[in-house]
Amino acid sequence: MAQKDQTWIQHTLRRAPWQRQSQLATMIALALIVAIIIGALYLAQATTTATTGREMEDMAAYRDRLVRENEQIRAEIAQMRSIPRLITRAQQLGFVFADRDQMEYLVVEGYMPELPESVAPLQQEEVAPLPDYDETFSGWLQQQWEALVMQFEEWAGSGQLDDVEP
Repeated sequence: MAQKDQTWIQHTLRRAPWQRQSQLATMIALALIVAIIIGALYLAQATTTATTGREMEDMAAYRDRLVRENEQIRAEIAQMRSIPRLITRAQQLGFVFADRDQMEYLVVEGYMPELPESVAPLQQEEVAPLPDYDETFSGWLQQQWEALVMQFEEWAGSGQLDDVEP
C-alpha cells in the first residue's frame, strides 16, 4: 500500500512540460490582471480625491469672493447711513434744520401709545419682605447646645424604656 501511495505521488508530480508552461502563463496573466485591477482602483480613488479637493478649493474661493462682496456692500451701506450723507440728502430733498421757535409739540389727551412687548415696562410682582436677621453667635451656640442636650435626653430616655419589660 505504501508503494501505491508513492506511485500516485510520483504520477502527480510528473507532468508534461507543456502543462508547467501553461500554468506559469496562467499565473503571470492572473497576477497581471490583479495588478491592473488594483491600479485601476487606485487611479479611480486618486481621481476622486483630486476632483473633490479641486471642488473644495473652488467653493472656498467662491465663498471668499462672496464674503468680500458682502463686506463691500456693508461698507457702502454704512457710508450711505452716515450723518453727513443723510444731512446732505435731506437738504437736497428740501428739508432744513428747525429752530426752537419753529418746533411745535402736539399733546393728545388720553393717548397711550401701544408699545411692543419687548419695550413695555415689566410689572413687578409683590415680594413678601424678608425677616430681619437678628441671630447672634452666642444665640446660635445656645440653640445648638439645647438641641444636643435634648437629643441626649431622648436617647437616654429610650434606653430606659427598652430595659423595662411589661
